[in-house]
Amino acid sequence: MVAETCPSNPPSFQHEELILTIPKRLLITLDAIMDSYIAPYIERADPQLNPTQTLAAFLMYEKYRREKSFWRPYIDILPEEYSCPAFFTEDDFRLLPNSLRGRAKAKKYECHKEYKELTPFFKQLADLFPDQEDVFSFKDFKWAWSAIKTRAFDVPIGLETCPHIRDTDTPTPTMFPLVDSINHSVKAKIRHRYNDKSRCLESRTGTVYRKHAEVMNSYGRADNDNLLLEFGFVVPGNPADTVTFNLVQDVLEYLQPENNELLERKIMFLAQNNLISDLTCGVTGVSPQLLIVLMVFLCKQDDEDVWEDVRTGRFEEDGPLDIKARKIAGRLLSLRLRTYPTTTEEDKELLKEVTPPCGRLAVYCGMERKKLLENGLKMLQHSSKVAIAKGVLRKLFSR
Repeated sequence: MVAETCPSNPPSFQHEELILTIPKRLLITLDAIMDSYIAPYIERADPQLNPTQTLAAFLMYEKYRREKSFWRPYIDILPEEYSCPAFFTEDDFRLLPNSLRGRAKAKKYECHKEYKELTPFFKQLADLFPDQEDVFSFKDFKWAWSAIKTRAFDVPIGLETCPHIRDTDTPTPTMFPLVDSINHSVKAKIRHRYNDKSRCLESRTGTVYRKHAEVMNSYGRADNDNLLLEFGFVVPGNPADTVTFNLVQDVLEYLQPENNELLERKIMFLAQNNLISDLTCGVTGVSPQLLIVLMVFLCKQDDEDVWEDVRTGRFEEDGPLDIKARKIAGRLLSLRLRTYPTTTEEDKELLKEVTPPCGRLAVYCGMERKKLLENGLKMLQHSSKVAIAKGVLRKLFSR
């Protein structure tokens, strides 16, 4: 298979420049599958296959065809194993942060469930390979399913012409050979679009690339939890990564405010101003919303005008209320760090012992969370020292 690229050795790629075109005949689409040997089996399937199941069955079928498969050059470069949750062992799951473990196990269960639904269908397809043993096994389905989940693009090509495939609310996957090998960067700007007129997939840059620079793809602005669950990797220092705090279980549990009408009014004020949806700590430290929420709860005045001043930033910077809110934010971060069974230093030692890719990924995921909290603590401590220094200087110059 040969993809068509732009003119050779350009000095740079300009904004919106076409850098890659792939003819439709080189894309694994649903209508291409319905034009293959297994189409009659798919048409007779009861219940109908969904798009992901259809694509997984096709990849498995083409893998078994070996040298007879038109897609063999592409299939040969696909990894045999993936680091997404479908490949996690129980030991790997135990290394994940507690809050992520259940969601990761649900992904593995989803893979098992889809395979079980296809068991009658696979028994029929096995007749196509009478000389091969253990065809359409769960091991091969897990491989195909993971390839789709981690590499396919949500560009529905051909679903409207496939009445025998069950439509679902989930994205319709299409495999784009070559494009799916481009590395991810959250800052990447590249657009993939199918051109009906040229019958080609077209990739265009959303920014300027200088000569010798690596062209990157973007999987969207996703935190490390979702990158691990959906694609099987994490990004060190991910700018989209956050640790979330719950208003009731974290903030109010720590503050222990008196449960009265004033508390209810404060919660209503915060909710009406959309201030309780981003109580987080990210790469830039704790969110302004978390500090505002803490200051509102710490306000002794039963006066919404005072709360509004806090919300809009009209409060004394480095004043008593500001300093107390930052101190409590630091305690919340410290409490969250204590919920992890290991420290980042212990994780570094653990990585010397853990060799399976999925297990190492689980450790890295927890490390990245702890680094966010540790960095947030440092920022809060630094701001507190600055506030103390400012206070001392004010006293000196007021004499």
